[in-house]
Amino acid sequence: MFSNRIAFSNPRPIDTDVQQPTVQPVSKRVRRSWADNLLSAINQVACYDSPIPLMDHLSQVVLEVPNYDAIFDLKFLDKLCQMQPNISKPLSRFDSFTPYRNIWSVANMFACISPNLRVNCTQLDESDIKIVRKTIDNCWKYRTPIFECRNEKCQGTCSSCRELPEECSSQIIHDLFYRLLPKNRDDSPFLVNTFLPVFTLTGYITQNIPVDVVLYDALESSIIDYSKKSKFELKGLLMDVKRDRLLAAALRDSILALLAAGLVMIVVAVHSQSLLYAFVVILLLALSVVGALGVYSLFTDEFPLLNLVTFVLLIAIGSDDAFLLKSNFPNHLNEDTFHTFLTHTSFTMFLTCFSTVVPFFINITSNVIVFRCFGLFAGVTVIFNYFMVVSFLPAFLLIQHRHLDCFSGFKFPYRSVFSHLLYVLLPHALIQGRYLLMALLSVVAIGGAAITYQGLHLPEYNPLQLFTSDNLHEWYDNNAEKNFEFVSSKIALPLTSRLVWGVEPIYSLSTFRANATSPLRSDPFFALKTASDVHKIARSLEKARQLPFVNHQPKFWPERFLDWSDKYPCARGFLCCNMSNPLFSDSYLDFCLRNSTSFLATSYNDTPIFDNQTFAFVGYTAMLPTTLKYNHRFSKLTKSFEMLEMTKPDNGWWAPEWWLMSTWFDLLSSIVQDCLSSVGGSLLFVAIFAFIQLKWQALAAVVTIAGVICTSSAIVTLLGWVLGVLEAVILVLVVGLSFDYTLHYGAALPEQGCAEHRIREATSKGVGPVTLAAFTSFLAGASMLPALTHAFYQVGVFLVVISITSWTFSTFFYLPFLSITLPRQSGDCSYCEKTNQMHLFPRR
Repeated sequence: MFSNRIAFSNPRPIDTDVQQPTVQPVSKRVRRSWADNLLSAINQVACYDSPIPLMDHLSQVVLEVPNYDAIFDLKFLDKLCQMQPNISKPLSRFDSFTPYRNIWSVANMFACISPNLRVNCTQLDESDIKIVRKTIDNCWKYRTPIFECRNEKCQGTCSSCRELPEECSSQIIHDLFYRLLPKNRDDSPFLVNTFLPVFTLTGYITQNIPVDVVLYDALESSIIDYSKKSKFELKGLLMDVKRDRLLAAALRDSILALLAAGLVMIVVAVHSQSLLYAFVVILLLALSVVGALGVYSLFTDEFPLLNLVTFVLLIAIGSDDAFLLKSNFPNHLNEDTFHTFLTHTSFTMFLTCFSTVVPFFINITSNVIVFRCFGLFAGVTVIFNYFMVVSFLPAFLLIQHRHLDCFSGFKFPYRSVFSHLLYVLLPHALIQGRYLLMALLSVVAIGGAAITYQGLHLPEYNPLQLFTSDNLHEWYDNNAEKNFEFVSSKIALPLTSRLVWGVEPIYSLSTFRANATSPLRSDPFFALKTASDVHKIARSLEKARQLPFVNHQPKFWPERFLDWSDKYPCARGFLCCNMSNPLFSDSYLDFCLRNSTSFLATSYNDTPIFDNQTFAFVGYTAMLPTTLKYNHRFSKLTKSFEMLEMTKPDNGWWAPEWWLMSTWFDLLSSIVQDCLSSVGGSLLFVAIFAFIQLKWQALAAVVTIAGVICTSSAIVTLLGWVLGVLEAVILVLVVGLSFDYTLHYGAALPEQGCAEHRIREATSKGVGPVTLAAFTSFLAGASMLPALTHAFYQVGVFLVVISITSWTFSTFFYLPFLSITLPRQSGDCSYCEKTNQMHLFPRR
């Protein structure tokens, strides 16, 4: 495609036997100096009078400067101008694919605006900058007329174009305001966009030009290096290479799960004073994953990247049970104490486990196949972990107690200090300050609910974030539309409706396999066998054309067929295609429909459908153009799709012409529906589990869980979360994970004694396992914060937030709340007197 000089893998030597004319050897290729010089001169000119074709689809670099005045600093412009020679090597690798050679920056634009006839930005001086600034300041107030004059409807013929000053009417001025400078001149810091002479990867793909992503890696590295060298504040890049880099980054981030496991292992070892016990806990987590993978493979061989975050969640969830078992293991071991210990802990772990599993399995009902796969894998993993913990781990503790005591014994130096703080001082503080704590946390929860209601919303600018927000490519997707005029027009692609008759829709045949779909079949209930059938489909098309948001004047083939039929001359002894003529018979219709295609033009957007093997007439399809435009915002997209639904034909179906539009709309719709159903279902199951364990104290537990949900949601909302695909999955887990610590305290609540005594005892017994479980969840989440991918980072943030809020509310809200809900006891409590004596006069 590119050259007749090809690097063969088997170089062929020149045959010495053939006769060659005698010529003087040429040691050096003679340059076609005039052609090369002309091409080089043309390439150095950055100015243009007509729009650059497909300019919006070029790769872009966004820089940040202190303010508007900074873009007129000659030193800044000189550095910006030198970007091209400094990144020329990686740029030259795209020369075979791209017709452009210049970087369109504000420096080159200023050179074109200057009346001093500068070829490019290398010739700029202070006099040019003064003139250019005066011109730009004057034209800024005409920004809106400039845009209107150059849009598709006007094309320079509107009355507003005649009112523009001559210096503001050029294409360069339009592109400077429209593409390179932000919407607001008073912004500080001030953003500056730059267009590279290289299309994005998507731009090449849509032109059927194969380009290796490695070329973009080299280009990005050179841009970053030059920005550091020139002390530029590089903010964003557009190359459309995020999806191609996701797998490598996700695998790299999954290694952070090993760091999380290591940190959890250290905490378990310190608490249990046994490295062997810590190793066994990590081993059980690994075996749970292996077992879950075996079961998961029976359902599907597809493993979405979202499933990788299950490893981190399991580390946070699975370590809780290890602390509970170790803390409740009886000091005086016999058959009765072991039976009591195992009965109590296994039932508590069952409730906490399945309160987490329920939200996972509810995801299986989702319309999004990635949610289903994640729910299946995560749910099965937690179930495997539960059965391993209630069987293998107690057996190991029993063996360790009897035969492996020699492997334990190291002491944590500050253990006694922490024990006194948690087991003695904390219960006293909870009882004395219960009303203040409840009031403060109630205010926090109510405020959190208001913040969540007002601030949590679906994505508005970046449909599918793959990397963390500080990633250069994600920054561009999150912020470009807010700052530059052209982006909203770029994504505002026209919405069209593809109308189809005679073809059955394809249905999914598997819950977890994306490619398991029904075969493409013709609709046996559709046929054009009578004149009334043709009239019916023609009326449907005419009705669709007359919709206000369509207003499509040209008739479609069925309508034109009716006009053609009315003019068809009929005579006895010949087939008659005039359906209003008495000589016409429905048996002629098939021939007439086929025959009409020889006289009536058909196309991809207006054509009958035939069977490829039998050439039978099976259906018809038409593309209906509309005035509707695509938009990422769900509220606007919903209105558009509600109107598009009005185009649905009788006995047929419709779909958007571009499948990504309908995919994004369906995804957002599923996120809203799945969140509501999953959170509601999870709350119902958690309330049932709470009542099973806590009886009538379940009301306090449900109120506490509601406080955790409101506060956690508010914190992540303040951190900038939007309700995307990943966030929808994570927020569903809030219900189950917020219940664990509350249930541990409730399970530790004694059945006898006054309210104060029971709260003190529940605090003393439960605060250790709950605090350690929260701490390990915090560590597991914190270890994910250096992640590159959005999924791992958000899971890390979620674990940090949920561990803090759940521990805070279960300890400082649920326990004080029990002082109100627990029944009163008349007289003195003998349990409290005994406990107080032990705390006030401890044995030495």
